[in-house]
Amino acid sequence: MNNHIKQLTVFVEDKMGELTDITTILSQNGVSLKSINLVDSSDFGLLRIIVDDTKKAAFVLEKEGFSLTITNVIAIKIKNKVGSFNKVVTALSKNDINIEYIYTVDSDTYGIFIFKVGPKDFEKAVNILKESSIETLKTI
Repeated sequence: MNNHIKQLTVFVEDKMGELTDITTILSQNGVSLKSINLVDSSDFGLLRIIVDDTKKAAFVLEKEGFSLTITNVIAIKIKNKVGSFNKVVTALSKNDINIEYIYTVDSDTYGIFIFKVGPKDFEKAVNILKESSIETLKTI
């Protein structure tokens, strides 16, 4: 698996200052955020982050009492033009790959998307994307 990116999913309480606590811990420990996505429910949130040092981020956050998981995700880079994203999801769909969630990383020139697929489909998805001439990224 050389085309995977590690994503941290941190379970956060729905309370004022929780996000600030996390970003402060990361900053004070020299960890740089590359991507961030926060999804909430009525009682808690899921903070999905990609950082420059996954092991260090996981260690310092767990040390401070945060629960988290580490997940392999796929990052792709496509041209910012009509139909580019459709090409990606069509290639995966035609090969029975279920996309569990997607979020974007901002870029003016290119669309950069983070995909989560099931662990059993991960390598298959990477290979399908490559065969479809879709660029996968090793870092963002």
